[in-house]
Amino acid sequence: MPAASQLLLPLCLGLLLPPRAPGCLDCFSTPQQRLRVCQFFLGHASSRHVACLGALRAAFQPHAQLVVGVAEMEKLKDVFSNVIFSLEQKGMAKVPYQVAVPEAVARIQPELAQLKPAPACVPPCGYQKDAQVYKCASCSRVECQLPLDCPVEDVWKNEGERTTLTCRVPFQTPPDVRHSWKFVKDLRTRDLSLFRDLHPGASSSIVLRPTRGSHRGTYACQLAQADDVLARNYFYLNVTAGSQGAETELQDIFRAVLQSPAGHGAEGRLPGLSELLAEPDSLHKRNVVLLMVGLALSALLGTLLLGGVCRWAMGRP
Repeated sequence: MPAASQLLLPLCLGLLLPPRAPGCLDCFSTPQQRLRVCQFFLGHASSRHVACLGALRAAFQPHAQLVVGVAEMEKLKDVFSNVIFSLEQKGMAKVPYQVAVPEAVARIQPELAQLKPAPACVPPCGYQKDAQVYKCASCSRVECQLPLDCPVEDVWKNEGERTTLTCRVPFQTPPDVRHSWKFVKDLRTRDLSLFRDLHPGASSSIVLRPTRGSHRGTYACQLAQADDVLARNYFYLNVTAGSQGAETELQDIFRAVLQSPAGHGAEGRLPGLSELLAEPDSLHKRNVVLLMVGLALSALLGTLLLGGVCRWAMGRP
């Protein structure tokens, strides 16, 4: 047969056969390989190649909808590659294809039954490699149809408390997964263009101790392996002002007042009442706090002095 005719024959046979969805045999063999099988059975000059190819298609049609976990894809490919080789051997041995093809289908049933399905996709988010499947109906891998970005999780804390944010997903991740954190102050969002980086290459958790009002905002944690992003977690930290938070703020104010130039006189003394009131911003929050502290100390000192005088007077004869 001329070379040009050998190249056109598979195409012509494909046009003669009715269209159908692909199956496992089609996924792991070419039209030329399937035609060669029929040529082994019938010879190159036979006019019954179309009938042989139709018998192949019908025999393996039950496997057209086969779905396996993507981890089993190589085993599936080996099964059908071996089918092609086995049928060629049967053809050379002059076994009729009407006998050899059903035998081949029956022989692969136990092997196909041992192939494991993929684990189910776990919502609501994430690129789940282990849950990918291979479908013979389309000869393709199919991933979980889930977004990479997880919903924003609200976290409620009082000022002064310890906050721990942990980046985790409900599906299995590889041991070499990397974590990276980002933060945007005050906003509740998943727009990554608004975030700034925190702790590149950090662990799966971050700890805020103590929690402050300035920590309010959205924290984003990305899980990645090599160039693949597996998922992104989002936490919106709601911080409620409390007594501990107020005490912390007062401590910060005292520290700032004492360390500021206005907090020390020329000889290292604290400013007096008249000096504070003489300042242009005499009712500023820091000065008011300092004034309250001075008045409290003065009252305490007066009480102690008065008590001492009373005890001295009562002790006289």
